[in-house]
Amino acid sequence: MLPPQTLAFDADRGLSERHIRILDAAERVFARNGFHVATMHDVAAEAGMSPGNLYRYFSSKDAIIAGMAERDRSLIAADFAALDPAGGSLMDQLEALGRRHLVDEPREKAIIALQIWAEASRNPEMARMCAGIDSTVIEGLAAAVAGAKASGELPANLDDGRFLQAIFMMADGFFCRKAIEADFDAAAAADTLFAAMRALAQVMLLPSNGGPAS
Repeated sequence: MLPPQTLAFDADRGLSERHIRILDAAERVFARNGFHVATMHDVAAEAGMSPGNLYRYFSSKDAIIAGMAERDRSLIAADFAALDPAGGSLMDQLEALGRRHLVDEPREKAIIALQIWAEASRNPEMARMCAGIDSTVIEGLAAAVAGAKASGELPANLDDGRFLQAIFMMADGFFCRKAIEADFDAAAAADTLFAAMRALAQVMLLPSNGGPAS
């Protein structure tokens, strides 16, 4: 179990500069060395501080992972909250959001995500953190899809559940390929993913007469 307080900062004010520096350093170390091999001393050295100072901010590697997860969850939630029907096509905004997280983020993010997913299969606390991020993404996607349906941008009879599941699985696969393929062309793959998303939105419909769904 993680300690009750893993971060020494006020959530209402956000992360301090020192927390950001440590989390950024830890991401580089974990991606380079692997979560289990990396040590707190490695993270401290990467962050340019003493191990003793590091422990003032994070009590363990698990606490650092928790900090990474919460930072990512908060950023994702803020990005979804910024989607605005008055700002133009919600699908275009959703695609731009997706490209920021799938394409623009460094490959290290995808490598760490795979390590965390693997750990979540045997660590209940890691599984809980992953579920928290997943819930944030699903809620944001569901709200965006509902808004696009209300505006007529997506079919009113779109099968939201299946559509969101398909997007989620495609994004997970994207992260996996980005993590394991050093020469992965994220921009080209994103073109394929979002073209598929838009195509699915037109055919993944609820049955209109009691027959099977499309």
